[in-house]
Amino acid sequence: MESPMLINQRKFDIRVWVLFSMDARVYLFKEGYLRLTSAAYNLTQESIARPEIHLTNNAVQKNFEDYGKFENGNQLSFK
Repeated sequence: MESPMLINQRKFDIRVWVLFSMDARVYLFKEGYLRLTSAAYNLTQESIARPEIHLTNNAVQKNFEDYGKFENGNQLSFK
């Protein structure tokens, strides 16, 4: 993706919980969170192979030196 949305120059994903009931009702839990990468986004040939720039998964991010440097566990609450 050439121009993703960024927070503090880093990629992120949004985590929320949703419940779908049997009678087609939908409930959204208001207290979700964002997971961020450990490094600033750039789209160079060299950066493609660096998961700390492109993947927000905690299992991936925890292996890098800057994990938790900006936010605890690279996560921000909606608040």
